[in-house]
Amino acid sequence: MNENTRGILFMVIAMATMLTSDTVVKSVAQDLPLFQIIFLRHVFMTAGLGLMAWRDGALRLRPAPRQATLIGLRSLGECTVVCFYLIALTLMPMGAATAIFQLQPLAVTLAAAVFLAQPIGPRRLIAIAVGFAGVLLIVRPGSEAFGPGALFVLVAVAGVCLRDIATRMLGASVPASLLALLASGALMLISLVVMTVKGGWMPVSPAQLGLIFAGACFLLTGYMAMVLAMRFGEIAVISPFRYVSLVIALIYGFAFFGEMPQPVMLLGAAIIVASGIYTFMRERRLGAG
Repeated sequence: MNENTRGILFMVIAMATMLTSDTVVKSVAQDLPLFQIIFLRHVFMTAGLGLMAWRDGALRLRPAPRQATLIGLRSLGECTVVCFYLIALTLMPMGAATAIFQLQPLAVTLAAAVFLAQPIGPRRLIAIAVGFAGVLLIVRPGSEAFGPGALFVLVAVAGVCLRDIATRMLGASVPASLLALLASGALMLISLVVMTVKGGWMPVSPAQLGLIFAGACFLLTGYMAMVLAMRFGEIAVISPFRYVSLVIALIYGFAFFGEMPQPVMLLGAAIIVASGIYTFMRERRLGAG
């Protein structure tokens, strides 16, 4: 098995396990407040990531003021992604939410051009515009995705841009395990505050707690698989396999929630995915040149 194949395998594992965790949240949120679920999930996540950061020696790092600012911005972006995307999952079909969320690579490419002055040619600009047109197909009036849920997904995409731009500006100066730990800790605190403001604690059954713990384990596995995916092979080869998450989301949505995607939604999703893959391939050609 070559390096690219290993990277692709870990990327597929990452997408599958992360979506499984989100499916658990969507399911349990039918009976428990969403932010209580997020709080419990990230109690488990923070403990697991804390062990990983301790093992890596990342807890000894004392970031400089600029690093601390970028870490704070990255954590804010991660909190925005998780909270708004999970809220959207409770309001709209899973496949539609995941399809709109696939806009993130295109949005990050545009954000990097604006905030990091990275060059972007007319072809990639056209691809980004086509991707946004795919979103309009999905959220057209009268569709299942039309409503506040779609707006929440777009806010989550904006959070991805903030998170990834801050990460790129940090470079490799801060260990990934420490970044993930701080973001998870921030999510734990934010969800605790929101949960308290919205009405406090609801009783949790052992079965519900077990599901939330399993969701945290899946999410932690996804994080580890993503790190391993980025360590193997070429990013331009591996990154398009993020889109396997859309297939998994459609399967999970049908299997667990009885969601049947509409043909126009599938067309919009295909346009977004095609635009994203074209952008990845274009960046790869430019990098090779």
